[in-house]
Amino acid sequence: MTSLDVIIRMYIKTIPEYFGNSTEIQVLTPQTRGSLGTHNLNTRLQSATNPERNGVKQIKIGDRIYREGDRVIQTKNNYDLEVYNGDIGRIKNIDLENYKCHIQFNKQNPIIYEKEDLTEITLAYAITIHKSQGSEFDAIIIPISTQHYNMLFRNLIYTGLTRAKKLCIFVGSRKALALAVKQIDNRMRQTALTLLIEE
Repeated sequence: MTSLDVIIRMYIKTIPEYFGNSTEIQVLTPQTRGSLGTHNLNTRLQSATNPERNGVKQIKIGDRIYREGDRVIQTKNNYDLEVYNGDIGRIKNIDLENYKCHIQFNKQNPIIYEKEDLTEITLAYAITIHKSQGSEFDAIIIPISTQHYNMLFRNLIYTGLTRAKKLCIFVGSRKALALAVKQIDNRMRQTALTLLIEE
């Protein structure tokens, strides 16, 4: 069984069985690319949890397919819709005739997305650890693999771990986790903070 198979099983079966179907599960991964990156994980988790079937409408935007029930994330601030980068919601309804989606965030009423607004969302079954900063989820699954070698740092793993309210599961290799724990990201941040403090 591969790490990908374990993640899918944890997401759709193991965690809901032990913690209940209402548990919010989030996969947090170091990168977007690779078999354990966000692109592939989202495709596979969408197929496992919300496959194409009769009675569930879907819409295609570029090379992405969105279905009613999909978990999605806003990727940039949209002040007109009052949704912001990192907001996670669920597609409640798709209007194929007018090419619109109704997406439910943590607000009372679903927000109506026109066709041009739909380019600002992406699937959110899996997101990067970086994108998760400032959010919390009931249960977290973190893939740790040597394929993420250039992103394996202690502070990144710590950030992912602290996003979990109840449960955090690492899936992957002990070697990769040990590597991450030993490495600290000392790369210089490109900010103007020092300059602003001095002023």
